[in-house]
Amino acid sequence: MSFLAWLESTAYSQWIVSGLTGWPLMLSAHAVGLAIIVGSVFVLNLRLFGFFKPIPLTSISDLMSIGWIGIAMNVFSGGSLWMAQATWYTFHYPFIIKIAFIFLGIFVLHYMQRVLKRDSEDWETNGEVSSLGKRLAISSMAFWTIAVVTGRLIAYI
Repeated sequence: MSFLAWLESTAYSQWIVSGLTGWPLMLSAHAVGLAIIVGSVFVLNLRLFGFFKPIPLTSISDLMSIGWIGIAMNVFSGGSLWMAQATWYTFHYPFIIKIAFIFLGIFVLHYMQRVLKRDSEDWETNGEVSSLGKRLAISSMAFWTIAVVTGRLIAYI
């Protein structure tokens, strides 16, 4: 028996796919986690583009700790959903693309937080976000948008 098939046969996976509560519960938690992370990231990115100027960049950086809660929720709920159908998801192209862009989005988010901690006071003083900040915002928005769209396509392709 392969590892992926074994994962699908666990009692936890069976609870997710065969019960009336497992799948809806995990899917709902996944949607809430996604809303938290993507919402937080988009607020941060829009602030880097010059929107919401009355809000200091350091405050927006602090908001990202909430974004990490969304990531944690999605790792748990997404991992649970994946386990329940691991042999199918693992080799499904939209899923692979989604996971790749999630990793890229998380990497950019982590790097962006480091840059914000380092440069946000200078940006506030100058009244302008650097080109690095804007490039990070564009990359972040693209990566998370692609992750969301390919995540939705999983059910249809």
